[in-house]
Amino acid sequence: FPKYYYLAAIAFALSFYTYHASRIIAPLLILGLIVIYREKVISNIKTVLVALLLGALLLLPLGFDLAKGNVLSRAAGVGLFADPGPLSRTNEQRGEHSDFGGFTATFLHNKPFNFGLAFLENWSEHYWGEFLFLSGDNIQRNKVPETGQLYMLEVFLVVMGLIGIIKSVWRNPKESKGWIFIIWWLIVAPVAAALTFQSPHALRAQNMSIPLTVISAFGLVYISLLLHKTIKKKWVLNTIFVLFVALISLSFLRYLHMYWVHMTKEYPFSSQYGVKELVTFVNTDGEKYVNVIVTDRYDQPYILFLFYLKYPPEKFQNNHTLTQRDKFGFSTVGEFDKYIFTQIKFDQVRPNNPNSLIAGTDEEIPDEANIVKEVYGINGYKYFELVEN
Repeated sequence: FPKYYYLAAIAFALSFYTYHASRIIAPLLILGLIVIYREKVISNIKTVLVALLLGALLLLPLGFDLAKGNVLSRAAGVGLFADPGPLSRTNEQRGEHSDFGGFTATFLHNKPFNFGLAFLENWSEHYWGEFLFLSGDNIQRNKVPETGQLYMLEVFLVVMGLIGIIKSVWRNPKESKGWIFIIWWLIVAPVAAALTFQSPHALRAQNMSIPLTVISAFGLVYISLLLHKTIKKKWVLNTIFVLFVALISLSFLRYLHMYWVHMTKEYPFSSQYGVKELVTFVNTDGEKYVNVIVTDRYDQPYILFLFYLKYPPEKFQNNHTLTQRDKFGFSTVGEFDKYIFTQIKFDQVRPNNPNSLIAGTDEEIPDEANIVKEVYGINGYKYFELVEN
């Protein structure tokens, strides 16, 4: 039905507005659909072209934004080519040749080859068991302690699901195009994450969860069919079913426990507690301070300040200062209104900011300072010491 082509075009176009990774994965998925279902595409070519045109029209506003160079700064900052490692490796390998500028050295050791190897390594790391089933992302805000992206039990389910899919495709490839697309999706899902130097990355490869969930579910169905064929005693099947439900329930409860009880204690910097309490204090007594100077130790606290202050967006857009770009091309908000976000070097900040409130970490604020309040998170961690200067 034509309406499904149009709905698909709208859905794909809208995905481009959600996250940088989608702008890479969505075209690859579209390409896969066109190739896998090429007979249907050819037989409905007019409808397909209209759907593509509809998608292109919906993407025009985004295209105008992307034409502005600064919009791509985030992607460039975390991009694979921002990593000096492959370039350093190229120079190192060439230096190991007696003729470092000769044909052999330059042909075998060059940037395209080493950046290509870096991409393949990043891509393959998303399929490692440690990332998927044991420890997850290396970035604390993207992970739960001792927890992977899938439950440990799903190791078996995913493997059996892949075996069942391969058998299905091998026996009847024409009737298994849906499975071919799922495998294609699983292959391309980490591409966006692999194009950055932070890998494996749970957030940028988040769409892996869809094909992995489908494969895992099919693995459960495949195992169930095998058990019913080989085991005839109903009580044995019921026992296996109860054990499976118990294991899944236990895995889920353990995940919730690690998330609610341990995560904020083991990763206190990623939870960003304390800012709400700090803003509440500022709202109560803030009028007497010329400036409020806040440590930037906890990522980018200005975002939470804007949220809890309910600061008008139009006012912020016309009244804020950005920091200098770092080596990756990143900058952040260093100041808006009377709020300043910076590293607290107390002996330098205190004399230059009279009649101000200084909010720093326990390490940044000396014990002899005029501490008027200590801010703790619900995890018991001390996030801020407030000094009236």
